[in-house]
Amino acid sequence: MENEPKMRSVEEQKGRLPVASGGPVATIKEVCAQWLEQGILSGIMMPAYSIKGVAAPVLFTDPQIVRQSGVPFLPAMGVNTASVVDEMRFSPAPGVKVGVFLRPCEARAVVELVKLQQVVLDGLVLIGVDCPGTYRTADFSELLDGAVVDFVNRFLQDQARYLNDERFRTACAMCEYPTPLVCDLHIGFLGMNPGEALWVESRSEKGAELYKTMNVEPVPVPESRQLFLKDFRAQRQSRAEERIKELDAKALGPENLVKYFAACLNCHNCMKVCPVCYCRECFFESEALERELDEVVRITRHKGGMRLPQGTLLFHITRMNHMMTSCVQCGICEDSCPVKIGLSVLFKKVSRNAQKEFDYLSGRSLDEPLPLVTFREDEFRTIGE
Repeated sequence: MENEPKMRSVEEQKGRLPVASGGPVATIKEVCAQWLEQGILSGIMMPAYSIKGVAAPVLFTDPQIVRQSGVPFLPAMGVNTASVVDEMRFSPAPGVKVGVFLRPCEARAVVELVKLQQVVLDGLVLIGVDCPGTYRTADFSELLDGAVVDFVNRFLQDQARYLNDERFRTACAMCEYPTPLVCDLHIGFLGMNPGEALWVESRSEKGAELYKTMNVEPVPVPESRQLFLKDFRAQRQSRAEERIKELDAKALGPENLVKYFAACLNCHNCMKVCPVCYCRECFFESEALERELDEVVRITRHKGGMRLPQGTLLFHITRMNHMMTSCVQCGICEDSCPVKIGLSVLFKKVSRNAQKEFDYLSGRSLDEPLPLVTFREDEFRTIGE
């Protein structure tokens, strides 16, 4: 099965959106402000950057504040927006419709959360955007020189830098999905001249409602965009293979795996920030793992000494087993690790291999059933050595 998006059957509309004199960021902000003014959307969630140097998704309901503070395409990521959507649940509310800007990995995570029955799409319009990569918030603060909107407009133009930017987050440098696989409306810039025009596609009835307000000029996908994306994906796949080979040399085998996780503090940050780690009650934070002092001493006597906190390797192996079919490889887990364990490449390898076995790709389709809730008689008929 090809790793192509499986979309619902809708008539797609696509074309180029002319960019106004203020640049691509201002153009999209103005479009969003008008959606709010006209009552087409009740709210819009998009990235913003505070004066204190924090990049975060913000829910806007005031058109003027969107114009002032919204930063669509912001290349800084401190949280996966799907986590915020999950936290707010977005249960259906009559008359309320919120547009959510999502990078490709964030859109894939929302799709997985919908299938895991954690998010309801009725009140949401998924607005997927192109993303060549993002910076950690702290790194972005160091890179920023001048106004954030000016920086982002230059970033969208300077597309030759994307494949060689060493400051991109680790997961981004291996990501071969620069365009959203599932969304209602897609706004792109890769392989285009974003100083002149952006790429817009509607992929659903919700997307079509927004699309018809945007003065899009219907045209086929530009050849420059097709060639750019083809080369981009190929080079990112090659980069991922290189990183996985480096991982194998370092972490394959039980003893090496123990060393790989040896610095873990058992803080569980990786679990807490994961957008698809959805359990409301986690076994590893339950009373089941609490031990009285006499029991700890009794267990320790078997070896004479025991590393504490205990159970760190069990935690990571269990989490890998739990998340591998829904992991979208966003890498937020690694960004949140205080001892910098290389979780991005590890989950890249494990989740990609597991999903391949099930002929599945996380976040590819709302209609594709989760592997572990689906029984197929033709699976795993061959027993390995």
